[in-house]
Amino acid sequence: MKILIVPDSFKGTLTSKEVCDAIEEGLRETDGNIEITKLPFADGGEGFSDCFANFCKGETLYANCGDIYNRIRKCRYFAFGDTAVIECAEASGIQSRKDIMNATSYGTGELIRNAVAKGFSNIILGLGGTGCCDGGMGTLAALGAEFRNADGDITEYPKGDDLSGIYGVSFRNLVKGINFTFACDVENEYCGKNGAAYVFAPQKGASKEQVKELDEGLKMLNAFLPVDVSRIKGAGAAGGICGALYSVYGGEIKSGFSVLAEYSGLEEKIRAADLVITGEGKTDKQTLMGKLPCRISGLCRENAVPCVLISGSIENVQVCEKQLSLVDENTSLEEALANPYKTLVNKSKKILLL
Repeated sequence: MKILIVPDSFKGTLTSKEVCDAIEEGLRETDGNIEITKLPFADGGEGFSDCFANFCKGETLYANCGDIYNRIRKCRYFAFGDTAVIECAEASGIQSRKDIMNATSYGTGELIRNAVAKGFSNIILGLGGTGCCDGGMGTLAALGAEFRNADGDITEYPKGDDLSGIYGVSFRNLVKGINFTFACDVENEYCGKNGAAYVFAPQKGASKEQVKELDEGLKMLNAFLPVDVSRIKGAGAAGGICGALYSVYGGEIKSGFSVLAEYSGLEEKIRAADLVITGEGKTDKQTLMGKLPCRISGLCRENAVPCVLISGSIENVQVCEKQLSLVDENTSLEEALANPYKTLVNKSKKILLL
């Protein structure tokens, strides 16, 4: 029997690779003769580049970059051929301190610049998990753009608070020759009620007043960008990093799932399997809106391959014909969170008995 394990991470508890390992351990305790293929997946957020490391031959590289408050830290990205896979969350990830007006995406630009300097002209940028909402102004600044304030001075490290103070922009000194693929699993626009500020900034600590100020700033920055991205789906991802880079460099905006599926040969692997197992930390109505388990389940139906869902918790939705929840009448949420790996191993022993 050939089994393909292709889960998302159980956010906050297990990476997608750890989920694969735990499910495999449980399955092998049930049947030692099965053939297992593990394919850790992720959206464009944390863990995205690690997925590529599992099915592409390459190397992990490091660079010192600023975080969202411009404190220097070692950041990593994965490279293969002439391509670098970079997560915005690596340098510009959300932190426990939430001061969005003083948060910048500059570090993401530094990471991109480092990769290009090493000869990687194709950049796959994983969007998600950021703690900033500067419209990508910081990223562009790190790549050579100049933003001037009312006094004509260049703002060296633009942050959210600087969006409303733009009085001049120059793109003359930009790093050139970058081909972007934007891996993003949201369709939010750059600005407006469905944009970066109104939808995502509150999660990053913004007050109602700050949300309004940030949105006005995004509209102002958009007016200076070479291409209007105000209504482009996905432009609001990662606090607007996607929209800013897309406006200046062009490229393709694709779902993180589609990008990973393409590079991993996902559909071929599904067709070769007798059973597919997928999962995530929490399965609810949002899952049905195109999250990873829903996409995997759909591909399995198209290819007539049985699919089982195993998740941390399942809230009144049916994604697959057969489903398992870590939290049930025998296991409390507290117990599952206290030892998620062991709980997942034990629950996985039931998969072949369904």
